[in-house]
Amino acid sequence: MRRSLRRFLCFSSKSWDPAGSTTHNTENVEDSIRLRSTGRAPAQSRVAGPSLEGLGSVQPRTHSVAPSRCDSSTQTESTIASESVTRATTVSTVIVNTSTGPETLAKLTSTSILNTTTPYTPIMQPDGSLRAPQLTFDGYDSYGGRFAPESIMGFLYELTSFFEATVSDSSFWEEYVTFQRARVTPLHMAGKLTSLAGGATIWLKREDKNEYGSHKTRNIIGQLLLARRMGRSEIVTECASAKHGKFTAAMCARLGLRCVVAMGADDASAQEEDVLEMKSLGAKVLMARAPSGMGSLRSAITEALRYAVCNHESAYYLMGSPVGPSPLPTLARTFQALLGEEVAAQMHEAVGRQPDALVTAVGSGSGAIGLFRPFLHDPAIRLVGVEAAKAAALTDGGLGVLQGARTLLLQNDDGQILDSHSISPDMNLSTVSPEVAHWKDSDRIEISTATDAVALDGFRTLQHHEGVLAGLDSSHAVAKTLDLARELGPGKNVVLMVTGCDTISVSELDG
Repeated sequence: MRRSLRRFLCFSSKSWDPAGSTTHNTENVEDSIRLRSTGRAPAQSRVAGPSLEGLGSVQPRTHSVAPSRCDSSTQTESTIASESVTRATTVSTVIVNTSTGPETLAKLTSTSILNTTTPYTPIMQPDGSLRAPQLTFDGYDSYGGRFAPESIMGFLYELTSFFEATVSDSSFWEEYVTFQRARVTPLHMAGKLTSLAGGATIWLKREDKNEYGSHKTRNIIGQLLLARRMGRSEIVTECASAKHGKFTAAMCARLGLRCVVAMGADDASAQEEDVLEMKSLGAKVLMARAPSGMGSLRSAITEALRYAVCNHESAYYLMGSPVGPSPLPTLARTFQALLGEEVAAQMHEAVGRQPDALVTAVGSGSGAIGLFRPFLHDPAIRLVGVEAAKAAALTDGGLGVLQGARTLLLQNDDGQILDSHSISPDMNLSTVSPEVAHWKDSDRIEISTATDAVALDGFRTLQHHEGVLAGLDSSHAVAKTLDLARELGPGKNVVLMVTGCDTISVSELDG
């Protein structure tokens, strides 16, 4: 059984130290900012988000002084929100007493109720065309924000204005449809999985059918086209599962853009062939390892931020996850929401109504912001996320600032980031999307956890019952989907998002 599973997961037990790649020590760039008590009562200050008025032409970029020296110790986070940061932030700034527990602390900062009454206005039209979205930079409450070094503030200001103007242009969406190579991924009824559950009908949203199996294709394509319109010639992004890096590298090659992919050293060594394929597609691969020894997604994001700071005049930072300083999470959710829109249209065509529940794994939150967002306004639809048991920022995290945004983090009492672990590269992260954190605090989404063993059982379940080789991230959510189907009972419908298979090495399977 172990030998068979090893073959299907494309596992490799070979060790690897890729030549020609650089490992950066990212010391001093990922300390979190713990919100300390100031002796004052909780206070809140909100500033208006950017307006669409007067955006007939894009404002020129405000140049700021570049750092005189740029190396692996470049600071990528400010320790306080400066006056310019406050003006740029489109979320609340809250002063709280951190003597309470992490869960209570997070609840205290969520002072507004999530809007579940205003229906979502889709970008995708019945004829398959796309139209400009009703763009908003809110939805984060006291989470999110813009905590960034001065050297890239000009870029973030420019990006905010340019993004607003560009997504309001119908020609952008016409171009997007041309380059959206994934098209619409299938939604099919999982007949054997439904029989196994003995309850609600289970549907699989087959994101594994995307090119390279990446569920982030919508966001990647949208931001690449945005970067090209901005005149940027170099793209820097991060990845944990190499499938996202491969898709980005392939699209950059097609669009004539230089590509830099930051990857944790441990993740890269476990995906040797995929990294070589990224390089063959023209990408430069940077590998990072945090001081703690973690060579995972956290290190990759930090290294990508470092590179963006050092090359802020020419590089476009394509944040693959819905994290980082504003407006990066808003860009990701705008494009990723097309995933949920596809599900809504497909379910209406298949059964004439919307699903009763949707389930996805939650690492950084890319799947959740895509699958869940079009359904937030309908409280009758259950939205369920599953975290890795040892990387559960929503379940066990406390409030802090990391890598440019205020969100929930795995941290100790001194605000130091705790190491995470997951058998899935995409799930191995100590933080989570600020928007998903807000949904959780507003009780709009349900969160549970799954161990590595449960994830492997989920992989085998999809393999044996549906003939699907799923990603180890979505495998975390299989058991919860079966339980939910039994709970809802016959006549109901549950949708599970399935990602593409990972090519990784898992030595414990040989033990």
